[in-house]
Amino acid sequence: MEKTKGRMTLRIIISILVAIAVWIYVDVGQATTVKTRVRDVPVEFAYEYSVLADRGLMLLSGYDTTIDLKIEGPRRELWKLDKEAIRIVADTSSITETGVQALTYQVVLPDNVSRNELKVEASAYTVTVTVGELYTKEIPVYCVVRGELAGGFYGETVQLDPEKLTLRGQRDDLLNVSYAEIVLDVSGATKTVVQGIAYTLYDYNDVPVENERIRTATKMIQATMPVYTTKEVPLAIHFIEAPGSTEATMSCTLVPKTVTLAGEKAVLDEIEQILLGEIYLQDLENSQTFVYEIPVPEGTTMVGDVTETTATIVVTGVTEKTLAVTSFVLPDAPEGYQVTPVTESLNVMLRGLTREIDALKAENIIVTADLSNINAEGNYTVPVTVEISGYENVSAKGNYQIIVNVAPATNDGTGEVGENGETGNG
Repeated sequence: MEKTKGRMTLRIIISILVAIAVWIYVDVGQATTVKTRVRDVPVEFAYEYSVLADRGLMLLSGYDTTIDLKIEGPRRELWKLDKEAIRIVADTSSITETGVQALTYQVVLPDNVSRNELKVEASAYTVTVTVGELYTKEIPVYCVVRGELAGGFYGETVQLDPEKLTLRGQRDDLLNVSYAEIVLDVSGATKTVVQGIAYTLYDYNDVPVENERIRTATKMIQATMPVYTTKEVPLAIHFIEAPGSTEATMSCTLVPKTVTLAGEKAVLDEIEQILLGEIYLQDLENSQTFVYEIPVPEGTTMVGDVTETTATIVVTGVTEKTLAVTSFVLPDAPEGYQVTPVTESLNVMLRGLTREIDALKAENIIVTADLSNINAEGNYTVPVTVEISGYENVSAKGNYQIIVNVAPATNDGTGEVGENGETGNG
């Protein structure tokens, strides 16, 4: 019995699947035609606020017109049809005078369906409207702000777009309209509030005006309230160090040392400090004063009247002195040439910790010439690098050069470079 029941169940399932396959083949594969109805599609009026308004005309009736549609076509196409996306557009550009007018229209179907495969029948061939003389009136838009911003935040003046509203209608309908008003809710806001808000018309007694015959091209007013907070930000100078000229050897006092910025929270969160400029510590005197104009970061404003800061820098424990170097290292001589220095003595300005400067001798200064660009005989002015041997807290100030002579190499040893490439004069 159980085996018999199992076979019957299997046959039933197979029968259902076969029936579905046949139905799909007949309905889809054979492009079965079906019908559907779409009711109460609202009519849109093209060129109402351009061509028709330029002629001093307006629609007085017809706005509530709807059309019923019967659409016939392959099921596969009707499956794809979004009824909410169907539009009926009537053309007002042909209207040239007041009175009752009959307008033709187009049925606009969504792009995802094949218009050629569908047959559309409408409940009316034309749209009837009444056309009257157009009057316009410009009124101001006011904004009422409700709610409190989050703690620590404040709002700037609300910006409206548009600030004025142009009304279109019959003269009697527009006569008593005084202004338009919107309500902006900023409760708990921590960033700039931007909202599109429907407006209400009011008469001269502050009573709302509800009149469907009054038309405007604008349905919403965009209200923008900048919402800012403040942040105290430190001022800073970038100090460029050198051996013997480090931040440990100086003190810097900024007055003021901080400023208060106002702006969007997201912008202020990215600002950790305001960089005033950079100073090479090697170039400092023992005591100097600098005045900096404070740059205001983009998207922020400065709170208060402060526009500049004064930096007073005092250097301690640092000395400068000049030593004459008479021995130069000349590596990388071109093959087949010998190089000798023409410069007999080079004065090198040194700066560093006083205790090391006092002990430093000329023999601790290594001056190495750069001969990489020499490839022929003659006299050349070449750059040199200056290194200090045995003293970590001393460095040379400035850039230096020496003159060298390049001549063909000889076999008698004249002008030969000494051990380790070092040539001395004097």
